[in-house]
Amino acid sequence: MLVHPRELKSNTAARIMSIAAIRARMSMLSVAYSARLGAVNMHDVHSAVDRITSVFGRDHDLSREMLGFVARLPELRRHVPDLAEAGERLIRAVERTTWPDADERADIHG
Repeated sequence: MLVHPRELKSNTAARIMSIAAIRARMSMLSVAYSARLGAVNMHDVHSAVDRITSVFGRDHDLSREMLGFVARLPELRRHVPDLAEAGERLIRAVERTTWPDADERADIHG
């Protein structure tokens, strides 16, 4: 099967974008799991913010969650359980944007 060169370029661009999106999500998860442990590295936080906002834009759900986390971070660092809860919230944000929506099948989902 022959593939037109334009299709190759678009497939390559899509593949690169998906790799960038995966890396951005992984950096966010790294910060999230560090927060759950109560040990947040500010360099990692700023790196994750840069990756998330550059790949998804500032209006995306992940960007809003990450920027909200950064805004609350000074007060969160004073109380480890709150920091752990904020880390859990970041994990759930990544899950929401990664997992496909459930089918609306009554036999499976009630």
